[in-house]
Amino acid sequence: MNAMQAYAPIRLKELAVECDISQAEIALAMDVGKSSVNHILNRGYLPVRRKGFKGELETYLLSRPGVKEWMLQRGLSVNGLWRPAEQDLRKAKPAGMGERQRKGRFKGPAMIVGDPTKLTLNVEVEMIAPEAMKHFKLFRNPFINDIQKDADIYMSEEHRYIEAAMIDAAKHGGFLAVIGEVGSGKSVMRRKVVGKLQKDGDTLVIYPQIIDKTRLNAGSICDAIIMDISSENPKMRLEAKTRQVHRLLLDRAKSGYRACLMIEEAHDLAIPTMKYLKRFYELEDGYKKLLGIILIGQTELRETFNEAQNVDMREVIRRVQIAEIRGLNGHLEKYLALKFARHNRKIDEIFTSDAFETLGRRLTSVDRDNKKISHAYPLLVNNYTARAMNLAYEMGEEKVTAEVIEAI
Repeated sequence: MNAMQAYAPIRLKELAVECDISQAEIALAMDVGKSSVNHILNRGYLPVRRKGFKGELETYLLSRPGVKEWMLQRGLSVNGLWRPAEQDLRKAKPAGMGERQRKGRFKGPAMIVGDPTKLTLNVEVEMIAPEAMKHFKLFRNPFINDIQKDADIYMSEEHRYIEAAMIDAAKHGGFLAVIGEVGSGKSVMRRKVVGKLQKDGDTLVIYPQIIDKTRLNAGSICDAIIMDISSENPKMRLEAKTRQVHRLLLDRAKSGYRACLMIEEAHDLAIPTMKYLKRFYELEDGYKKLLGIILIGQTELRETFNEAQNVDMREVIRRVQIAEIRGLNGHLEKYLALKFARHNRKIDEIFTSDAFETLGRRLTSVDRDNKKISHAYPLLVNNYTARAMNLAYEMGEEKVTAEVIEAI
C-alpha cells in the first residue's frame, strides 16, 4: 500500500476539524496519547488494549455540540465516520483554532498529524514511556547514557575512515575538518580519537576550552598550546607568545612527541581566526610539521570552506581535508541492534523486519535538486525509535512495525 494512501484521513477527522474538536481534546477525553488519536483519525486504527474503545469514542463525539447536525447534513451514520474523508485534511486546522490560541485556552497545534512524507527534526532527547519500557522488557532507556566505553559506539566503514583520518592528522601534521549535523556523533568521535591518542602516549592534544568560539583568536590559541603542552606561563605580547609556541613545539618534537590542535564548534570561528590557523599549520622543523589541526563543526563549516563564498580564505580552503559524517541509512538495523544488545534484548524482539527500511525513508529528505539527503544521525534515530516504541505500546502492537514508523 502506498504510504500516502495508507495515511488517508477518515470522515471522523473531517468531523473533528469542521466541528472544532482538537486532537488534544479527544486524547484528554479518551485518556490516550495524542499519537494514538493521530493514528485513529488518519487510519481508523484502534487501540486493541481498550475493548469497546470505538463505541466510547463515538459516544463522546456525538455528545459534542454540532456533531449530530453535521452528520445529518451529510446523511452520515456513525459507521460512515470510519470511511475515507472526502478532502485532504493532513494540514487542516479546526475553525476557531486561532481564536482559542489568542485567548490562551489552547496551547500547540490542534491537529498534530504525523505525515510520513515529512521529517520531524527534534534535537531534544525523546523519552520512552515507562509502560513502553515494560512492554518491551527494558529496564533502562537504551538511548540515555548509552556510551560508557568504545565498544558501545557503532562504527560503520565511514566512521572508521573518519577515525583513521583524525588519527593520521593528529600524528602526521595534517589539517582536517570533520563536519556533521547536530546529533551526528561528532563529539563521540572526538572522545574516541582523543582516548586512543592518549593511550598511544606519543601525541599531545591541545584543546582550547574557551566557550565562545567566536572569540577564539591567534592569542588565545597560543595560550592553549602553551598551557596544554607545558607548565610555562604564556608571554604577554603576541610576538613573544608565538616564539614561545614555536620553541615548545620544537622541544616536544625532539623528545619524540607529536602535537595536535583540536577545536570543537569550529563553525563559530571567525574568518580571520581561520586564516591564522594556516600560520599555525605552517610551523615546522625542516620538512616536518610541528602541529596537526582538527576542526570539528556543524554543517555551517562546509559553507565556510566554500571558496566561491569566501575567496579570501582560499589559502586555507586549499589545504584543509574535509571529512563529513553522513547518516546511518543502510546501517540502522546494526546500529539499533548494538543499542538493544547492551540491555540483553535482540533487535527482532523490538522491531519487525520491514521497519528499518521505513525508518530510513522517514529520515530522508530531498533537496531542491531532487537529491536525497539522509538525516539518520544517532540522535534522530534514537528519537524516532523512542517515539515508535511509545506508539507501538499505545496501539497494542507487539513490536514496532513499518506502519507504526509511518505514523510517528
